[in-house]
Amino acid sequence: MDGLILAAGYSSRFNSMNKAFKKYFLKLNNSNILSYIIAGMIKTGIKKINIVTNKISNKSNYKHFILKSIKKSGIELKNFKLNLIENKFPERENGYSLLLGLNKISSEYVLLSMADHIFSKNIFSRLKNHYKRYDVLLATDPILREGYYDLDDATKVYGNNSFIIDIGKEVINYNRLDMGVFTLKTKIIRNISQTIESNFQKFGVTDVILSAIESDLNVGYFDIPHMIWLDVDNYAIYSRLKRLFNNSSNLYPFGLDPTDLIF
Repeated sequence: MDGLILAAGYSSRFNSMNKAFKKYFLKLNNSNILSYIIAGMIKTGIKKINIVTNKISNKSNYKHFILKSIKKSGIELKNFKLNLIENKFPERENGYSLLLGLNKISSEYVLLSMADHIFSKNIFSRLKNHYKRYDVLLATDPILREGYYDLDDATKVYGNNSFIIDIGKEVINYNRLDMGVFTLKTKIIRNISQTIESNFQKFGVTDVILSAIESDLNVGYFDIPHMIWLDVDNYAIYSRLKRLFNNSSNLYPFGLDPTDLIF
């Protein structure tokens, strides 16, 4: 299973005047947001990770910075491969980024994450233990308690008996939230994404999931309760992130306790 991280957005809600600003490089403890996501995947046993990003001026420098940042999170990089995929049209939204990523992946399944979601435990390992009976499996929050996420902005899910019935930000009758981490059966979801791309200029990952449901694929959810998670969309949420995960806290991004890692 390869990893795929979608990181081609413009970070527009941060209102940065710096066109090179990328929110996933915001500092988090000893490293940054993106590198902790990658470290969580590596800790799960993922050996190859693909990142879809918007235009970067120097791929070599970009990759070197990421690898250096991952090491700061305490992860060993033996037999690890990082592949960068450039999205020249990020305005086509993250469904197009997903298609670009799937086009470069040969593994039967892919572990998909957004580039701005942080968790208090290793969500990847939990999802990876339950994916095989599904074409799509989404990590979901069953909303057993009030969370640190922005409920108004969250993607809502209505699920029943482990299968997703409906998904979207405008879903009114929902019983869980999309946590932004999936396992996907690569070839099937690539084909669905290609069909959508041939008909629409813009489309999202949610559109791909809805199409998979309409195609009668096995589109499931896996509830992960009592996990703290944030979708870092603005400075207010980033401030909340820093208050939760700091050097004096007993919470660690993806459960990556520095005392258990190799420096």
